[in-house]
Amino acid sequence: MGLKLEDVVLYAFILHLYSTNWSYLLMGVITIQTMGFGYIWLKLGECVQTKNRPRRPRVIRRLRRRLSVYNSLPSSYFNPLINETWKISELDRIRISLNAVTIFPVRFLLVLLSVAVAWLFGFLATLGLPNNSHFNSLEDLCKYMGERGEELPEDPEARRKAAYQYIIDRVNRKKVDPESVAKMDEKALCKLGSKILRHICWYHPFPLWRRLILQGVRLGVRMLLFSVGYLWIETVGELSDPKEAPILVSNHVTMIDPAFMTFAALPSPIGAVEHLKIPTLGTMVKAVQAITVDRNSSVSRKEVKDEMVRRTKQHGWPHLLIYPEATCTNGEAVITFKTGAFNPGVPVQLIHVKYSGRINPGWVGAGPSLWHIVFRLMCEPVNYLRVDFGPIYIPNAEERSDSLLYSRRVREQMSKWFNLRLTSHSYDDVRLQGMADKLSAPAENAVIEADAVRNFFGMKLNDIKKYYAKFDDADSDKDGLLSKDDFLRGLGIVDQSPQWGRIFDLLDDDGDGFINFRVYLIGMAFANTNLDNETVLRTVHKIFDSDDDGYLSVEEFTAILHKACPTGVYTPAVVAEIFEKADTDKDGKLTVEEFIKYASENPKLAAEFQLWRRNFSVESNDTKEANTPAKEEKKI
Repeated sequence: MGLKLEDVVLYAFILHLYSTNWSYLLMGVITIQTMGFGYIWLKLGECVQTKNRPRRPRVIRRLRRRLSVYNSLPSSYFNPLINETWKISELDRIRISLNAVTIFPVRFLLVLLSVAVAWLFGFLATLGLPNNSHFNSLEDLCKYMGERGEELPEDPEARRKAAYQYIIDRVNRKKVDPESVAKMDEKALCKLGSKILRHICWYHPFPLWRRLILQGVRLGVRMLLFSVGYLWIETVGELSDPKEAPILVSNHVTMIDPAFMTFAALPSPIGAVEHLKIPTLGTMVKAVQAITVDRNSSVSRKEVKDEMVRRTKQHGWPHLLIYPEATCTNGEAVITFKTGAFNPGVPVQLIHVKYSGRINPGWVGAGPSLWHIVFRLMCEPVNYLRVDFGPIYIPNAEERSDSLLYSRRVREQMSKWFNLRLTSHSYDDVRLQGMADKLSAPAENAVIEADAVRNFFGMKLNDIKKYYAKFDDADSDKDGLLSKDDFLRGLGIVDQSPQWGRIFDLLDDDGDGFINFRVYLIGMAFANTNLDNETVLRTVHKIFDSDDDGYLSVEEFTAILHKACPTGVYTPAVVAEIFEKADTDKDGKLTVEEFIKYASENPKLAAEFQLWRRNFSVESNDTKEANTPAKEEKKI
């Protein structure tokens, strides 16, 4: 049967409509991609590397030679809390913009699918378990009873009696006297109910059927890692058995670390109790039987320590995953450890994660935001991750009884095994970065290796924050550096004599006319901490040695005495007499040894130098400001 002319015309018209619709669709997609490319290209403009880069924090090598008091102050000259790999070139800007409208949409859909798969299996694995591990009120307990299928009366008093009975029926598991329960008030009852609830639902390892379902969580997490560009992950070494090393100790770089560890071992991490209330994440926290802590409660922190000990002693539990650095770094150093992971005194396995590729995903204060990191990872065709499962560290008797010693030796072992730097940075540096961010100051300049500074000078974090607030107040252009004028103005010094400038010159290690916060803090610590007389005298000699020849002339020595005691006691005749006595070799100048020897033999003079040293301290300036109402508001 042949085609008629009207049939041919009809088919041609349908084909034309079909092809036209697809053309419009294709044009729409291209238009959206073009607009997306332009938007991303503009947004990435702030990440483009320029020639006028901000000045990086400077080290203090020359300072340590100039002021001998600081020879023992550790300094690594390296900042593990900074991430500069997010800076890009113009070529990278174009490449990322293209990938953002081609690769990113597909990966975004895969991420949603991966999260859904992980959540689904996590939900199934925790089916029947309560949403919370504690009760804040009697109504929470009644709600939990309702979720468990218990019939509750409408009358409030009857509901209260039912809640009491529910607890009494289960107190035998906690060995509590039922009669004492009946006398408890609501707060005590809720606390007891919380303990029983955790005992029933969370204080035992999951049964086999729940652990089998959890394998689906591993699948979802691996899909998630694949979706953000980690197509394959290199592993070195083997994961230990929980019986051999109940605790896994790892460095922490970004959110990818716990994701991989969930895929590799399904360990139980330690997290904030607030995580249970976050959709999706709360389900995952319950699924891995994480230990949750209320960071505002000292009782909760103690319970977490007890729970860690209990789990490490009881067989059947998965590994405990702990990040002893307590913060994220760029992965290129080992910073100070907290002692929590080492309180149980059990063997630990050392793990190190290392990222390579075009971007380091380190989620640090002086670096990109979390969403920027995720976006960049999803715009890279391939990202690389290597995980080293290191040796098992078995503590000796001394280390088991001293968690601080144990943590230090594990830290040293981790540095040697994985060939990493050891630095004295700590979580206190992260807090200082947060303070700098609030003050709109450069976060990288707030990093001072706080642990070393605190230990050396005996400072507290609040003292360091106080100094930083004064430093920022004196920083006129908010670039994280102080000029000599900023320094003297911040100290409230009106006397512009050369000796005050000499103090700044000694702190200015590279002679460029600026000092950063770490150097400023060292200068303030010199003024405010208890130092021995020899150290102070040696530094005073250096400050007043204006020509840097290593000797004090009569004029320089006169300036010292007039500064130490400006009351006119030291007349020219008196100064000449003292100088002659101090100059033992009669060469007309004082070496540092001669100066120290004479001052040490005259305690009153040494005490005056100590007093002069403190004249530019923060405390003395606060006292001066307190007497001036106009400056009262600037006090910290």
